[in-house]
Amino acid sequence: MKIYIVGICSSFENQVKLFKVEAENKYDAIKKGFVEFCGDDEESKQCEIDWQNSKDYPKNLDGLSSVYEEMPFSVIEV
Repeated sequence: MKIYIVGICSSFENQVKLFKVEAENKYDAIKKGFVEFCGDDEESKQCEIDWQNSKDYPKNLDGLSSVYEEMPFSVIEV
């Protein structure tokens, strides 16, 4: 596992939120970051996890960029 920092721009709160996650690659790090972005709301987290496990969820980084275009994100390995 590698350590990544995922930054997600929250348009609702007008700020960037950073999440430190462990993942195999950038794609998985972004997925974990969006789950963490849901905060303490377990229902929202479960909805995000269900969406990520659906057949319609993007299978690559470019697809994630198009799906989450309303919430820009970035990821770096640390």
